[in-house]
Amino acid sequence: MKKSLVFVLFFFLTGYVFAQNIAYVDIQKVMNQSKKGQEYKKEIESKVKYYQKKLEEIDKKISQIEKQLESPVLSDEAKKKKRKELEELKEKGRNIQQNAEEELSKMKAKAERELVLKIKEITEKYAKEKNLDLVFIGGAIGGVVYHDKTVDITEEILKRLDGEKN
Repeated sequence: MKKSLVFVLFFFLTGYVFAQNIAYVDIQKVMNQSKKGQEYKKEIESKVKYYQKKLEEIDKKISQIEKQLESPVLSDEAKKKKRKELEELKEKGRNIQQNAEEELSKMKAKAERELVLKIKEITEKYAKEKNLDLVFIGGAIGGVVYHDKTVDITEEILKRLDGEKN
């Protein structure tokens, strides 16, 4: 009798587990292909170009000063001033490089954090609408090794994120 009860319980519990509504969303795909993700990417690329331009200007000035230092007509005093100016420019370039790396890193982290929170919010709402019990995330930051295409809700989440008013 006990064995029968255990078997029946096991049968029903296993059936319950397999009857769960499970879905999968590729968060990396949503982040890369959504309008919001593209906006963040453009902002970051714009900032990269800004810093590249500043660094190129400094490099140009450094090259000019280095050429001037090669001139035999330059007095020792003038060469000393040019070397000082050169070192100051190089230091300025290093500072800009460091500031750029810090700012870009913060921008990227903020964009990812905001986007992940928004995707999570939309996914939770979608899961409640569709009576899903569990949603796995995949992509570069996910933990899914395999998923069947029938449980993939990535495209629906992508549509909803792009359809939202800011």
